[in-house]
Amino acid sequence: MIETQLTFLMSDVFGLDEVLTRQQYSHLDADQVSAILATGAKLANTAFAPIAAAIDTDEPEMRNGRAITHPSLRPALDSYAQLGLISTNLPLESGGLQLPALAGSALMAHFAAACTPAAGYVFMTAAAARLIAQHGNQWQRDTFVPPMLEGRWYGTMCLSEPQAGSSLGDVQTRATPRKDGTFSLRGQKMWISGGDHDLSENIVHLVMARLEGAPPGARGLSLFIVPRQRLDGTWNGVSLIGLNHKLGHRGTTNCALAFGADRECVGTLMGAPHKGLDCMFHMMNEARIGVGTTAAATAYAAFRYALDYATTRRQGRRFGTAEPASLVDHPDVRRMLLLQKAISEGGLALALASARLLDDARTLPDEDERNAAAILLDLLTPVVKLWCSERGVEANSAAIQVMGGAGYVEDHPVERLYRDQRLNPIHEGTSGILSIDIIMRKARSAGGLGLQPLFQTIGCDAVARPLDSQLAAKLSADLARASKSLEQVCQRLAGPKADEGETLANATPLALALGDLVVAWLWLKQVRAVDRRTDEFSTGKRAAASFFNRYVLLPSIALAGTLERAGAPHARLTPAEF
Repeated sequence: MIETQLTFLMSDVFGLDEVLTRQQYSHLDADQVSAILATGAKLANTAFAPIAAAIDTDEPEMRNGRAITHPSLRPALDSYAQLGLISTNLPLESGGLQLPALAGSALMAHFAAACTPAAGYVFMTAAAARLIAQHGNQWQRDTFVPPMLEGRWYGTMCLSEPQAGSSLGDVQTRATPRKDGTFSLRGQKMWISGGDHDLSENIVHLVMARLEGAPPGARGLSLFIVPRQRLDGTWNGVSLIGLNHKLGHRGTTNCALAFGADRECVGTLMGAPHKGLDCMFHMMNEARIGVGTTAAATAYAAFRYALDYATTRRQGRRFGTAEPASLVDHPDVRRMLLLQKAISEGGLALALASARLLDDARTLPDEDERNAAAILLDLLTPVVKLWCSERGVEANSAAIQVMGGAGYVEDHPVERLYRDQRLNPIHEGTSGILSIDIIMRKARSAGGLGLQPLFQTIGCDAVARPLDSQLAAKLSADLARASKSLEQVCQRLAGPKADEGETLANATPLALALGDLVVAWLWLKQVRAVDRRTDEFSTGKRAAASFFNRYVLLPSIALAGTLERAGAPHARLTPAEF
């Protein structure tokens, strides 16, 4: 069923056909894109979904210094690579298919709904290859990108360290120049997904490290390409220290790595010295949109399973009668199901909206329009990751609740999907870090008016149109009211006279409320896309949009009223006072 949702969003809401008319996509037509997506959907359903439970139950093991994965993983990933799917979003000159980002995000959603822990290996590889293609020199591009696109070599990014966590300014890994122009790296990295495994011939690590004499903090970091195996096939001094055993995403290895502990570890500098963070943010931002996409797809997968269970499970009596009932007949179960639908389908819309902005920023003919799309994309990127992951946990929790005890046991996939979902508010930037970025950096820029492009874009749609249905007009009015309320809060908490401590204390609830506003805007777009159609799909869309405004957006407006008043009780408590 996710195919139906994605096709509707791509075609009816975000205009894939128009994107394909642009010069950069002249090598493609709609039939070719449809064929690629259909091929991906089939592989996701036949090769990835069937192994999800097995790779969760039998998680990777460390044997003789290597991470050993479940035997069903490699055939699925090899099939993905053999179909050329790793290369979908890379440019033609790098050996890619140069698919629109809109279609690429839809492809990712297919595999995320099927089994994110398996697909994560190739998702990371594609992102790493794209980064090398964008920022590497000719030798690096020629050496590393082709085997990565073929699936013979996989890729990772290595940022966090045991003592530093998310604080990149405290990274201690060092890089020392060698006579041949390469660098010798020494240090440890932690929480590295796909950092070691037995799925490919080689692993290409993109490692953040500090050159001697580098400026302090995160701005002094450089980026290095560090393969696990040297080009002659010998070991390159990248050691697996241990595997982290996780709540979810168990099929994806998560590693502690040492560089240069037992043998010299050699890497090549990518980009300019001390500019590693600028390069890496390209991959990090791509990964954040990817996390938002997979979070929405994970929520949708659980919703569809809970809906099927609620429809077939007979339990209790219909309200006010003695007639036997299915779970779906009970009003509170319907509430929880519609909550899941509103969040998951809203999240998919948010993910694809960001993909359309990426296409616009890259390919619109007019430079001013490209720049405007890039500005809006920059504002929305942390929102996509934050909102889809936080609300996704809420949706996946509701899927378990719908099924009761059956949802809590391993006989059904919703408990596994919940555990997988719970990682998403943590990795690739925690919700707190992203909220600080949204409120303390983006909103406070331009004298506290940094979010104006977003409010203005939403404001253009938050005006009832002559042809709007009664529901669309109501959603428009709610959207206008919410936008005004949140804009006022942002002016108070992100303006020049704001108290920084209070702003930090309220950053996460405010950022989540901004996400609610954006998704309400996208629900209005979906309602307008179905117009006055009366089929079941369209009726469901209207119900979900109405539910979202009543039970998600309106509480956000109430929160905005609270945040307009000064104070944050938790801001200055001592640890003992907690």
